[in-house]
Amino acid sequence: MAEHLVSSDFLQFQTLLASRGWAVLASGEIEADPAVTLRRLGTIVPQYDGRVSFDVTYRPGYDDAPYSQSMNALGAHTEAPGFMPPPKYLALYCHRQARCGNGQTLLADGIRFYDEALSPDLRRWSQNNEVEFVSSATPGDETRSSLRAPIRATVAGEPVLRFSYNLFRYGNVNPDAIEVRRVGDDPSDPLGQIAEEGEAFFSRNLIPVLIPDGCMLVWNNHRLMHGRGRYADQARHLTRYWLS
Repeated sequence: MAEHLVSSDFLQFQTLLASRGWAVLASGEIEADPAVTLRRLGTIVPQYDGRVSFDVTYRPGYDDAPYSQSMNALGAHTEAPGFMPPPKYLALYCHRQARCGNGQTLLADGIRFYDEALSPDLRRWSQNNEVEFVSSATPGDETRSSLRAPIRATVAGEPVLRFSYNLFRYGNVNPDAIEVRRVGDDPSDPLGQIAEEGEAFFSRNLIPVLIPDGCMLVWNNHRLMHGRGRYADQARHLTRYWLS
């Protein structure tokens, strides 16, 4: 990643985060415990498993699932759309980046997709229909949470987007291989159409960010969609945080 894209000053980092929705903080500005630095931005909140941090690294057992602890590509999504509210910010601290040339975190403006690029008929449908956001904590987990909410809302004057390619196509934010395989194409399904239009927009407009070792990427999860390309280095290791 180009050095000029990494902020070596925390004030500059905050300014970029506010203006464009994402920023990378240099290692010299991060405390030994990244959570200490993140508390300057907001409150760290528990994730799916109830813990305040989560290792994004390869774990056996998820090779056929679009899941963060696989090495597979991840479709466009906002984090935790089934939570009320979803985390405002997502942070990824990089312990060791992939050495295979891939592993970039991919970002795109989800609010711009919804407001400007989504087909008008699908936008009207979404304005009149809430979506049931079903989430397994991990693929195959039979315990699921569920929340009915609009795809786009306004909270305290700020837009909040809930988008999950996995949920819209497979019926689960964290689907297992069986859920992925059993889904057929239904051209009349509005959620499936929104998923495909969102993924196409994402592919055309994404910003790839390869976080350097020891640095941290933070983005506005209410505004940006994110994803990941497939990678091949099992030693890639990031830690994820959610902030309110």
